[in-house]
Amino acid sequence: MGVRRICTLVLLLFVSAAAAGCGRQESETIQIGSVHPLTGSMAYEGQAIVNAQQIAVDRINSEGGINGKLLELVESDSLGTSSGAANAALKLTNSGVVALTGTYTSSSAQVVSRTAEKAGVPLVVTVASSDNLLSNGYRYTFRVQPSVTVFSRNFLEYFDYFRTDGMETVALIYENSNYGTGIAEYIAEHIKETGLTVVGMIAYPATAVTLSAEVTRLEAMDPDLLVPIGYYADQTLLMKEILERDITFDRIVGCANGAFSDAKFLETYGDQVNGIYDINYRYNPNSEEARYMLEAYRETYGEEIPVHAIYGYESIMVIADALRRCGDPENPEEVRDALAETELYDHVLPQGVIRFDETGENVNSAGVLVEIRDGKHVIVYPEAYADD
Repeated sequence: MGVRRICTLVLLLFVSAAAAGCGRQESETIQIGSVHPLTGSMAYEGQAIVNAQQIAVDRINSEGGINGKLLELVESDSLGTSSGAANAALKLTNSGVVALTGTYTSSSAQVVSRTAEKAGVPLVVTVASSDNLLSNGYRYTFRVQPSVTVFSRNFLEYFDYFRTDGMETVALIYENSNYGTGIAEYIAEHIKETGLTVVGMIAYPATAVTLSAEVTRLEAMDPDLLVPIGYYADQTLLMKEILERDITFDRIVGCANGAFSDAKFLETYGDQVNGIYDINYRYNPNSEEARYMLEAYRETYGEEIPVHAIYGYESIMVIADALRRCGDPENPEEVRDALAETELYDHVLPQGVIRFDETGENVNSAGVLVEIRDGKHVIVYPEAYADD
């Protein structure tokens, strides 16, 4: 009986291995994993990124795919938590994806980058700005978007454009993760070089259901310049409180603000938010590729592409460029090496060539200064990418 059991087990293992081998041979797709929050408080942002990625995948496939094989986007819900992101990434790497993308939050990106490194599968970050993300010496993580430091430097570089006469004081209100805290602390430390005095720094959790107390504190501080930093849900709460109380500031200027540069924010508040500025992601208005992305997203999903989702689109295009240059596009190690050698000139972003340094950082990443004017987003600086 013992021998029979052993023989049966060996037979089952042989059949399973053969079936698995046949499955790989019959596969006609190259799979790319997508780890984003598809449920929970950040589901709007996560789903928009995935939608934009699918637009990119569809375009590549309509042009013949990669070496005759179609791309397939495999989604896995991070639940908006680090543990959820870790589980999602492990599931995808075990399933045979050649690359990962993600994750919208820096805390989730940290654990996914760790999983990617252990699995030997490259990760192209869609949205996650923490400076610490690329400080571990990992070989498999690449980031296209600007980091906390880049956004913060952009804020100070563009400062003279939005400074008003008599501006003397500034307050910062920010969500308290590495993203919000990192930008707020950098700006607060360096803005003194402009002659402004920081009169307050107010931190809150991104999961806050009201910012009433925080806005009361802001009103008492009465700064000339208000700098809000946070995600879509919490920043709309902030604006709701400010508008309902009819509080005014000489300038409101976001930095990597998850709401101010989003089309949905304009639909909600319209002309009430005219005059607000934001240093943030944006597409290059001079790019034909960007125009295709905008129109395809609008036609497919019936709305304007949310600004952060642009990096979902570009993440796929960066991976596709690497896949085309691979000897074997289904070998994650070769994909990783091709990503490290990226020189992508034709893209949708308001920057020069996409090129990664030895840490995986996009050396030319940058935000732009956007103004809400007449109910529309208008790039006003740098001049090379200005809408007007």
